[in-house]
Amino acid sequence: MKSVLTSVILVLLGGWFIACSPSFQVQNDYDRSVNLKQFKTFRVEAEKDLTQDPILGSNLNLRRITDAVAKVMEQKGYRLDENNPELVVRYLTDVKDRQQVRSNGAMSPYWWWYGPQNNNISTYNYQEGRLILNIYQSTSNQMIWQGWASGKLKAPTKREDRDLMIQGVIGDILRSFPEATLDTYKEIGER
Repeated sequence: MKSVLTSVILVLLGGWFIACSPSFQVQNDYDRSVNLKQFKTFRVEAEKDLTQDPILGSNLNLRRITDAVAKVMEQKGYRLDENNPELVVRYLTDVKDRQQVRSNGAMSPYWWWYGPQNNNISTYNYQEGRLILNIYQSTSNQMIWQGWASGKLKAPTKREDRDLMIQGVIGDILRSFPEATLDTYKEIGER
């Protein structure tokens, strides 16, 4: 009986931790008048304001994000070209303080029948972070695609975990960005 009760408690706690685990919501927007499949090359750089932030603009984080964006774009079939790219992928991040209000919902409209009940209200403070990718057409410097991920921040403690987390988030953001077409592969092979 004791082991069954322990198992039930572990299952309930496991479900609670999974439900409360940090997850990022990913969204995107794009210019419908531009054929996104026509591009073949890209360059990655930080937005200008990002370099002013002492943590996010550190050389470590700039390299980490730049490398992750380049890797995901290359996996989609695009070629990195620092000198004459067709696309410029710029990234930025921001962090906002948020507050969540929780209530146990014990107030009842029938309090007069059951008697007064305690309604406990508590607040929970957390930080919400966003990673934003802006993709510009280099000839016109017009934004043609934007994707972002937002969610509760919980920084991994190991450097390797940070690399994987950033690459995973960037992969999720760029998931809806079209892959390079077969013509792109042929032209890249000819060069």
